[in-house]
Amino acid sequence: MRRTLIALLVSCLVASSFAQKREGTYGTTGWTINEHHTLVWGGQPYIPVGIRVDGTPAAVLAAKQSGIEDILLDLSASGMGWKDTLAAVEAEKMRYLLRISSLAPMAQGFAVEPQGYRVTGIEKKTTVKVDLPGASSAYVILAAKRDGSVQSKERVPVINGKLTYEANPGPAYEHVLLIYPEMTSIEQPDFWEDLDSHRDTLLASLKKNALGSGLRGIVNPLGTVAELPGKEVRFVPTSLYFRIELRNYLEQRYRNIETAMRSWSMGSGGVESFDEMARMVPLWSGDRGVNMLLDPVTNKLYSSDRRYSTAWADITQVVSLAAARRFDRLVRAIRTVADVPVVQEWAGWSAAYENETPAVDGVGMKASGTTPSVIVESASRATSSVLRWKTNGWLLATDIDLGSGDVGAQVPLVLDDLAGLGARAFFLRGDNPKVLATVKDEASRKAAETTLASTSPTGIFYPENATNPANPQRIGGSRWWLPTPADGNRIDLGSQFSGYRLADQIAIWAKTPGRYKLRMIEPKKATFSTFDGSDPDPRYVKGGVEVALTQFPLLIRGTSEIPIPEAAFLETVAQFDKMMGSAQEDHRDIIEERVLFRDHLNGFELNPGGNFQQLRQTVYKLAYKVSNYTWIEAERSPDTNFSESAPYAGASSAQALILRTAIQPGASGYYAEYLLPVRTVEEQEVWIAARVPTERRASVSVFVAGQLMRLPESPVTLYGDGIGWYRLGTTKLAGGSSKLRIVVDSPGAPIAIDTILLTPGTFQPSAVTPPLPVIPGKTN
Repeated sequence: MRRTLIALLVSCLVASSFAQKREGTYGTTGWTINEHHTLVWGGQPYIPVGIRVDGTPAAVLAAKQSGIEDILLDLSASGMGWKDTLAAVEAEKMRYLLRISSLAPMAQGFAVEPQGYRVTGIEKKTTVKVDLPGASSAYVILAAKRDGSVQSKERVPVINGKLTYEANPGPAYEHVLLIYPEMTSIEQPDFWEDLDSHRDTLLASLKKNALGSGLRGIVNPLGTVAELPGKEVRFVPTSLYFRIELRNYLEQRYRNIETAMRSWSMGSGGVESFDEMARMVPLWSGDRGVNMLLDPVTNKLYSSDRRYSTAWADITQVVSLAAARRFDRLVRAIRTVADVPVVQEWAGWSAAYENETPAVDGVGMKASGTTPSVIVESASRATSSVLRWKTNGWLLATDIDLGSGDVGAQVPLVLDDLAGLGARAFFLRGDNPKVLATVKDEASRKAAETTLASTSPTGIFYPENATNPANPQRIGGSRWWLPTPADGNRIDLGSQFSGYRLADQIAIWAKTPGRYKLRMIEPKKATFSTFDGSDPDPRYVKGGVEVALTQFPLLIRGTSEIPIPEAAFLETVAQFDKMMGSAQEDHRDIIEERVLFRDHLNGFELNPGGNFQQLRQTVYKLAYKVSNYTWIEAERSPDTNFSESAPYAGASSAQALILRTAIQPGASGYYAEYLLPVRTVEEQEVWIAARVPTERRASVSVFVAGQLMRLPESPVTLYGDGIGWYRLGTTKLAGGSSKLRIVVDSPGAPIAIDTILLTPGTFQPSAVTPPLPVIPGKTN
């Protein structure tokens, strides 16, 4: 029933959308977007190179005096400053895109983030004071840490942005104060009343001002957002219109209130109508929070079991459908006033453009960095989104930020890389004179590249959590390797091969090109193809198939089994045998590893793919026993006040320790502590694998046996969803054990800690692979 209803609603949205119509008429000039991601204006390709400027007449004139003909103009939806600025653009006969620079309307409601809005360590009567800017009230629950039992609960006013609460835990054991602020969201746009107001304001500004003949598009119709919401909703709007939509959805799906309450895993009685249910706020998120629902109108709590409740699924579905429907209507309305392409800048894997037939006509790349690989990485996701559309889409680089250094010489290289990625319009930040000086010449150069409008990239896609070994890069000619948010993961194939699984396909490639045997049960069920069109020349042999492998992926479809290169199997066996010999010489207890490896080795012939991964894991277990490095999974901290241990794409053990909070920490900061076994008295390198936003790195301290270490400015390498390996320095441990403590001294953007490693010698990080020991006198 649920899938049928959702499918019907989505199909209605798609059917109502004019997303397939990538054409229009502005004034008397017709335009279209061709299959090569190019805007064709009045029959001619429009491939500008310009700069992004503030919406003032002075900024427009300065750009013109620098010889620039095309600009991306930042203006508020309110219409303030439009008249004089647009008159200046028209007088100078410049072309422009209008970027809505004012903030998007954000929803009012309850933030449900018990991972972040929490105060720990409450063991006695305490006055808790928490800054909650923008909040009007908060529902607070004082719960015992050991079993989650509720000690007290109350709706508390927030005065001048500060919550004050007298916490009285009673029994002398630790309690946690959970806070659910009623506030303006910092993540969830308001797709209800405030969007109507925003739309009316923007349309009035477009109608009242002479847009002129130079207009070529409108960027960010919703306004500026730090990040558009993705799959996970952690905010429940209190908008009347949201509640009406949720009420109607619940009634249509469940038909009667008793069925709805059972689906939300609520006890019988107490709720008499769908109107009451539509007010409910689930007070859990992931593993944090309490098994209760709050009615913020009556401040009454209702019990619920998060393991079985569909409350969050229903709320998320209504928010998603509202977002798709109203975003579509907003774009429609803009096009009726100014029939030009409407573009959304890429800001996370969002439904605004992450579907096959989106409402917007194009996606803007935001490219930043000081090296080509970093710039390509930052822009690649916008290309990935558009290449997976079933309609044409304009790709343009709306924000190219090369920093403030002497980077003028890099501009041609950067524009060529972005053009390779599919960008067909380029707007650089013009505050660097070295960059500004190149724009006029680059505009002429790109205008002369007549092939841009008739060529486009093609993509091979990998799951983002398989980043490293897969990375955004060109794979010959116009072919690019690009990330997607689709489910999948990397496959551990040892040191000679790499691979990943994505949906119905498996990709494998080799460090050294050659012909290799892939061990498979039913190789004839599989199909083999290469991204570059070369012939993999499969030849079926006993126990598998021989194929040609290169440094680029061989794509295998039609089978659910994971093909295992024979050479990877032999390497794994050799690694295990060498470490076994060393372990026996040192009289180590390796009985468990020997038995596990033997069992999976015996099963390999019957099921290569299933048993190989267990063989690899047993190799790592044995490596830890015969080595003297220390490998710690960060989410297993025995003493921490971080937000939560949670699933994390591409992380070791698929889990990470997360800090996501807006609350200032106490005197001890946010911390995670670990006990380090002293496995060697040699000097050791200290490494941490973590996702830490650039602006947050200075707030992270690591204490190893009392020695203070800091994160460097940038990681050595990245993997998964933005996790980086940081080398912190070296240390020596003494005694039987020591401690490592990670401290974060302030709130801010989320931080994820994956792995901690202490190892003698030199470590060369490779995704989540632990170091394998070098056995003296033997070749590894």
